[in-house]
Amino acid sequence: MERRIFTWTSKQLDKLNKVTNILTEFEKYKPLTLRQVYYQLVGNGFIENKVSEYGMLSVLLKHARIDGYISWDNIEDRIRAFHNLTGWQNTSVFIKSENEDFLDGYRRDLMQTQDKHIELWVEKDALSTIFTRVAGRYTIPVGVCRGFNSISFQNDIRNRIEYYSSTKKNTVILYFGDFDPSGLAIMPAMETTLRYEMNVSNFEFKHIALSQGDIIKYKLPYNAKALKKTDTRAKKHLETYGEVAVELDALRPDVLEEKIKTAIEKELYVPAFNSEVEIYNKDIDLLNNLKLKTEEFIKTELKN
Repeated sequence: MERRIFTWTSKQLDKLNKVTNILTEFEKYKPLTLRQVYYQLVGNGFIENKVSEYGMLSVLLKHARIDGYISWDNIEDRIRAFHNLTGWQNTSVFIKSENEDFLDGYRRDLMQTQDKHIELWVEKDALSTIFTRVAGRYTIPVGVCRGFNSISFQNDIRNRIEYYSSTKKNTVILYFGDFDPSGLAIMPAMETTLRYEMNVSNFEFKHIALSQGDIIKYKLPYNAKALKKTDTRAKKHLETYGEVAVELDALRPDVLEEKIKTAIEKELYVPAFNSEVEIYNKDIDLLNNLKLKTEEFIKTELKN
């Protein structure tokens, strides 16, 4: 069965131009997800917040990449994965690769002298790139919830909380999720299980985003049809917030990044953190010197 050939009409090219402007504006946050691009178009009034528009944008971005209008590196898919298990051509290629990567993986625990253990949690894997990029600067772990978690996952959390409690640290979990019945219920449900069913203490959940204030402040688009009224939590949500359901993806990437950074730094004892950064920089200098000496040794050995 042959597929219909995609045609670049003036309307499609105009939409493509708006997409490329968004990609340019958020250059430092690329790759973006399809959903992030979609919400920026909606937020700027370029398209309506409808499932059909999302589908058409998906098709447009597909052909924009196939036809070379947009780089493949600009858009990412966090759902599908490919595990490359191929081997090496020969020992020379392997040695060269290993030498380039030698001593490059060091990451000092910049949080080791803090009086609390901090974790970042995001409801959606599609946004985890932004979270890991920010969290990496502080060596703070990132958890992806992807909805309500299994008891096995929560047992892992319990083990971490109890471990850090044994080192005299309380755990603080900073949560970012959708403003909808499920997104707002994930943390309370998990806290109930941990605190009252698994008897865990010495932890605190903080819901950072999305909030009603975020929706108002940033004029985030929402669609009443997006609210799943079949959700068992929908009735309470409707009574409390009305037909307002907004995805975390609707926040501009720069706004989301700043919210993550601000939430983290509110929990930090900055002098201790800065001291760790100074030590880390000295560690890197030491490792770089060792790497140079090793490179020289390998070159000498390969010549013999």
